[in-house]
Amino acid sequence: MYYARERPKVVYALIIVNLVVFVYTLPLSRREMARLVYTFGVVPAYVMDGVGLHSLITSMFLHADFFHIFFNMYALFLLGRDCEAAYGSKRFALLYFLSGIIAGLLHSAYVCTLFPEDAYRPAIGASGAIFGVMASYAILFPFRRLFVFFGLIPVAAPAIVVIFGLALIQLLYAVAAPLGTIAYVAHVGGFIAGLLITLVYKAGLRRYYYI
Repeated sequence: MYYARERPKVVYALIIVNLVVFVYTLPLSRREMARLVYTFGVVPAYVMDGVGLHSLITSMFLHADFFHIFFNMYALFLLGRDCEAAYGSKRFALLYFLSGIIAGLLHSAYVCTLFPEDAYRPAIGASGAIFGVMASYAILFPFRRLFVFFGLIPVAAPAIVVIFGLALIQLLYAVAAPLGTIAYVAHVGGFIAGLLITLVYKAGLRRYYYI
């Protein structure tokens, strides 16, 4: 059965809240921003001790700079609307937040196990949740064309190729540069979570048409 496509309420709400929080952080001093990040960002040592678990959610609404939030919100806007239409708002919210939470947990476990000296270094951003949405999009709409850039040349390729290729790059970076400024393991964790959630729900997801 085909359903009329609903407005993507969760996607728009997430984008608005993220933008409001980002604008709020702009005038903060470095000391104030550091205090905010340590309070609401994912600090692996705290998370693995069961302290500050709220950060697994609040960290998704903090971003380091303009490009950080721009690429996350652009991907959410581009891919999330169709996923929400297929899932329905409640289940899409579950996909988003569960992917982000699992991303934070995997990142925390990885850092505390292999790099305990960095266990008090906070991580922020919605990228884990976004990679969960990306994985879901690749499974639900595998042959939709997405544009990627090779240098300055735009090339259209199927979503499943683009997204799985990007996930593979994140995995390679997680192995080659585990202590960089980007939490690649969180990206991989969010992607795996989104993949598994989609495979569980796929048979029951609704189809829709545009109105």
